[in-house]
Amino acid sequence: MSDYRKPLPVADELSRPYWEGARHGVLVIQRCAACATYVHYPKPACPRCGSSDLHPTPVSGRGTVHTFTVSHYVGAPGFENETPYVIALVELEEQPGLRLVSNLRGCAPSAVRVGMPVQVIFEEVTPEVTLPQFTPRAS
Repeated sequence: MSDYRKPLPVADELSRPYWEGARHGVLVIQRCAACATYVHYPKPACPRCGSSDLHPTPVSGRGTVHTFTVSHYVGAPGFENETPYVIALVELEEQPGLRLVSNLRGCAPSAVRVGMPVQVIFEEVTPEVTLPQFTPRAS
């Protein structure tokens, strides 16, 4: 049994490839076979063209901080000793507007800036769950 106390994601049929990819150290995002649009959060149909021909596709994991907040609030068990922490909206380099929410690790909250280059890292929190996180990278 893991000692991990923070909330854990629960994979469903649409999100399972994302979480399975993370477990293997790969960031996987849906991509539409009809129009090549990346889709995140996973959806049953492409929001651009309506096609249901979406496939899990590995991406680079490189991006930039689009916006962020520094949380000083303990909103759930497990965060008591982690404040302040950075919650970032990261825009991936594969496509303008392709963004995901994650924690930013490896730098002081005061050092985070919009436009900061970041790279995905993976934190194995239980034998079944690995969380994509981001850390600063050289530009």
